[in-house]
Amino acid sequence: MKRSYIFAALFAAAFVSPTVAQVSKSQALGEIIVTGNRINAGYAQENRPVVGLRREADSAVMTVSFSSDSRDEATRKKEIHTMLLAAMDRAGAAGVELVTGNFELIPVTKANYQELPFNWAGRVDTSKVDVMVKVKLAGSTVSASSRIDSFVKGLPRNGRGAIDKAGGLVLTIVNPDQYRDAIVKLVAEDARSRATIFGPDYAVQVTGIDGQIFWSQVSGTDVFLYIPYRYTIVPK
Repeated sequence: MKRSYIFAALFAAAFVSPTVAQVSKSQALGEIIVTGNRINAGYAQENRPVVGLRREADSAVMTVSFSSDSRDEATRKKEIHTMLLAAMDRAGAAGVELVTGNFELIPVTKANYQELPFNWAGRVDTSKVDVMVKVKLAGSTVSASSRIDSFVKGLPRNGRGAIDKAGGLVLTIVNPDQYRDAIVKLVAEDARSRATIFGPDYAVQVTGIDGQIFWSQVSGTDVFLYIPYRYTIVPK
């Protein structure tokens, strides 16, 4: 069954509870070097609006390769599938989930695992299947990475099969569009506040608020959801 998990950021070294933190600024800065500029700030993104919704990511995923270098192709595939089945059997108890997908994540199950593509694994007579191991964030990405490490190390190998991590953690967020109302309210509050500074003879005009939800990573565990709005303070 499809699950609407979305990759929230594409940083290899990250994508915690689902509690929403309605912080209007994308990332508060501490003491800075005046000869530098904002692009030197961690996770900086040019042209990202200031106002949006910052929250902790829902989960993190890491790519794991199931491979085999047995000479016979049928044997390679059987060894890889055997290891995948063992991983699925152990995932629940380990608090992880096997998923696949380039954008929206889909659980790997015993009903669809045989549909996963076999790829060349870099040497003659080698094959691999790449999946992602998903884990809920529970305090830090260090903890998440450790839980995935333990899961991978505990999986049984089959024949000439191997199981290896193939990248760092990437954050995920569930259904970003569900936060549209919260983002619009934050923009409206900020716009009204800015107009008030100029006095009662001024109002605000907002554009772009009907646009799509965008997202980016702003810390090791947080994502920033926003709409590419613009507003102008004008005389009434």
